[in-house]
Amino acid sequence: MRERRFGSDTVNSFRPFSLLVAVLCLLCLTLSGAPAIAEETAAAVSQASPDRAQQEAIVQETQTLLDSGTATVEQLNAQRADVVRLRDAATNLVQGGSVEARVMQAQLDSLGPAPAEGETEAEDIAARRAELENRLAQANEPVRRARETLKRADFLIREIDSQIRKQEALKLLKRFPSPLVPTHWAEAGAELLTYVSVLGSEFEGNLQSEAKRAHLEAVYLQALLLAVAGLLVLIVVQPRAVNRLEDAASRAVGLSRRWFFSTLLNLMRFLLPALGALMLVQVVPLLDVTPASLSTTVTLLPVLALIIVVAHWLGHTLFSPQEPSNRLLPFDDRLARRGVRLCHWLGVVLALDMTMKAQSYDYDFQELTLSVMSVPVIFIASTMLWRFAVLLRQGTETERPDSDASTDTQEQEEHHPEQSFLRFIATLMRVSAVVAPVVVLLGYVNLSRQMAVPLIMTMAELGIALFLYRLVMIVLDALVGKDGDSREGSTSLLPIIVIFFLSLAMLPVLALTWGARLTDIAEAWRLLTSGVQLGDINLSLDSIIMLVVVFASGLLITRWAQRLLRTSVLPRTRLDTGARTALVTGVGYLGITLAALVAVSSAGLNLASLAVVAGALSVGIGFGLQTIVSNFVSGIILLIERPIKEGDWIEVSGYAGYVRKISVRSTRIETFDSHDVIVPNSDLIAGVVKNMTLSSKMGRLILPVGVAYGSDLEKTKEILLEAARSHNGIRAYPVPQVLFMGLGDSSLDFELRCFLKDIGEVMAVKSDLLFYVYAELNNAGVEIPFPQRDLHLRDIDRLVAAIEQRGSAQPEPARRETPVDA
Repeated sequence: MRERRFGSDTVNSFRPFSLLVAVLCLLCLTLSGAPAIAEETAAAVSQASPDRAQQEAIVQETQTLLDSGTATVEQLNAQRADVVRLRDAATNLVQGGSVEARVMQAQLDSLGPAPAEGETEAEDIAARRAELENRLAQANEPVRRARETLKRADFLIREIDSQIRKQEALKLLKRFPSPLVPTHWAEAGAELLTYVSVLGSEFEGNLQSEAKRAHLEAVYLQALLLAVAGLLVLIVVQPRAVNRLEDAASRAVGLSRRWFFSTLLNLMRFLLPALGALMLVQVVPLLDVTPASLSTTVTLLPVLALIIVVAHWLGHTLFSPQEPSNRLLPFDDRLARRGVRLCHWLGVVLALDMTMKAQSYDYDFQELTLSVMSVPVIFIASTMLWRFAVLLRQGTETERPDSDASTDTQEQEEHHPEQSFLRFIATLMRVSAVVAPVVVLLGYVNLSRQMAVPLIMTMAELGIALFLYRLVMIVLDALVGKDGDSREGSTSLLPIIVIFFLSLAMLPVLALTWGARLTDIAEAWRLLTSGVQLGDINLSLDSIIMLVVVFASGLLITRWAQRLLRTSVLPRTRLDTGARTALVTGVGYLGITLAALVAVSSAGLNLASLAVVAGALSVGIGFGLQTIVSNFVSGIILLIERPIKEGDWIEVSGYAGYVRKISVRSTRIETFDSHDVIVPNSDLIAGVVKNMTLSSKMGRLILPVGVAYGSDLEKTKEILLEAARSHNGIRAYPVPQVLFMGLGDSSLDFELRCFLKDIGEVMAVKSDLLFYVYAELNNAGVEIPFPQRDLHLRDIDRLVAAIEQRGSAQPEPARRETPVDA
């Protein structure tokens, strides 16, 4: 029983690493060979399906085991396997149905609908209908029983899973003797010394055995050569190969060669240490002198070596201290070197934890000894987690070279969302580093391991996922291209699609890391593959994946066709810019519509049952979205009728500017102040729009000019005409004209009327003409007047008399006599 429990726990602790590749392969098989696999599985299930008596026996055994309440996890898992086999057989029968029943139903349908209440039909037809209905009920009997069995099996599986989860929760919350009691350390130390003495005795016994000594004499040379070869690979070959590849990558010219050497370097960082480590660990089982109390640990030596190698490879992959250009995390060189060392330490922590578990299954330690042994491992793990969290915080707070010093934290997180994610992970690591030691000191050993070890493994799995994402994006960029159109068009969704599928592959791995069982993953997979029935629509994982893949493929093809039209086909035609844009936009709408229809059809979704619901909802949606629908229809009319096109100079709703983009809902106009004005398409269709460049770019310019009274009119006319004739932006036909518009208050008013080659240059041409006319009029002595006004005052005589009268009425001031000296 102890061996079996160890195998389950230990393999589950390492299984996520190996399942990452397995899940990716499983996704590929779902898309490629899922139908064939499903047929073979169904055939196997049908062959191995239990008969009715066996089904009842399985159900009764399961009910008895559940009612006892004393079943172990191993017993529950074994019984669950039988119930799952029973459920699969029932599911296969329900989904396949009965061929005889389908034949009976077809014959029954050929007789037409049954008569309504109060109506009758021919006796022979009625007799035939009754016979077929009885035979149909008999043919459907196995399917009906299978449905009952399926419901019972589902209920029993849920009950078994519930009991297993309860037992696992009790095991997780089990309290061991607390290490805080000093006497426990003494007892644990004594038991560890006893364990060491047992190992020594077993080792001496193996060496004293004649058979063992003969075996050592036969294989010692081979073991020595294997150990020397492993040391040479680790100490000599691997460093030299890595140094040469680093030099080659630094000297490589061109992106493709640089990525080739970098990829080869990354591969050698994993293969060469793995090869050397496996050579070394194979020496121990080859000598065959291992004590029995270390048998499980020796069996796990390849796994332990692989953990250390993966930690070494992952540290150099994420931080790459010697190659900053290949660094996946944006840290500086100092933090990168610290990150590599911390990855090594975290790998050692995982190896120590697995070694301690293996020893606990090889030797019957007391619970207090296991509690004391867990303290240093948990404390080392918590220390490394805390230091790694500090590293992540320092890395995210380091100022990026492309960021402004005045940019606040919120703006930096908006531009670099990975910083907020790294800070969140760092916070989780700090919490775990603080709580796990406290929990283990209280005696909750399993709970403390669950708080520290899965978090370390999750960090490793996220690092592997980041590496896979970067690798896939490099390959896609090489296949699709990196020009601006493709980047903004077809490849803009590629990162999201890659992240989606990587997340889908990582979900089961993360679930297993945090304690989920393979049966839980199998149940989730069954639910996804069997789907959820919504009316006549069955939503399953394969249909959703097919829907996404076909629609994404159609979208990529549409973007590629738009790019081909825009860059290669349409430039060779005589269409103007607006017509090209309208054609490219129309192809985009048509391609997206066709891609959606083909995707729905390929996924096997039947949307006919939603017609009634859609019809009922369309009334309310129509009232709520009538403005949006109106703008959408107006946008289609604009693209087809083309009363305006991109590049036109228009005036609408009080705004004037150039049309920059016509979208489905609105049109963007760039004003002469370089402001963007978004105009709803319905305003352009229902309102009054002035388009200065609809039919041609030609437009008329009217330049008013005023000269003083008494000026030479013919000379003025000749100067204005000569100004129009000498400018390159004015058309020679229609001929420019000078019109005498009237006698103004202060000037004689003229207008120069001419047609421009490009109405967009109206302001520049008007400015040039004013410069020329002003200079020539001054040279000819023609005065350009300023406004003059005559002031008329009524009753001026009376006003003068009043002023004089007021002046005479004032008394004269008294004269001062100056005294004369006697």
